[in-house]
Amino acid sequence: MKNYRFEYVLNAIHYCIYWREVWSNLKIEKQVFKTVSFLSAIFCLKKKYEKRVEELRKNKEVQEYFYGKESGQAIGIAHHWFGFFYSAYPGFFSWILIGIADRTFGDLNELYFLLIFLFPIGICYIPAYKAVFTDDKYLKYFKQFEKKDNLWHKKWKRITVAFCIGAILIEVIGFFCMTIIVSI
Repeated sequence: MKNYRFEYVLNAIHYCIYWREVWSNLKIEKQVFKTVSFLSAIFCLKKKYEKRVEELRKNKEVQEYFYGKESGQAIGIAHHWFGFFYSAYPGFFSWILIGIADRTFGDLNELYFLLIFLFPIGICYIPAYKAVFTDDKYLKYFKQFEKKDNLWHKKWKRITVAFCIGAILIEVIGFFCMTIIVSI
């Protein structure tokens, strides 16, 4: 039961990160199209441009390339941001371990620093990887989440924002803890 909750929470956060990425891309796309439309009107190419834009918007391959849930750019970026924010939490322990190692053994060379930093992150990322990415579990959860109501989406958007802000804060706190440990 606990494993299901863990999977559910991580997949809901991943889902919200994906839809935030899609939302951002659509906003940027809209601005780019407005700018190009304006420029095409100046050069008397507006009808030709509008026809081309409609063809692009209706082209399923182009939409799949940008917004596809299995291999689109938006999902790739969502995978990246999810991993980044999730890894910040064990990153806190990485900073503490680096501080202790530096305090105990003196200046660490780059290899030891990297190994100490990546070890907790790597160990802690394994359960998240299994919960979200193994056998593309996130796709099954995405189908489930798409059926949820607006209230559910608002709730999880807020939780995702808190998760991301918390990740940044915990990383910064870990860094400051490391500096305090080293300077003692």
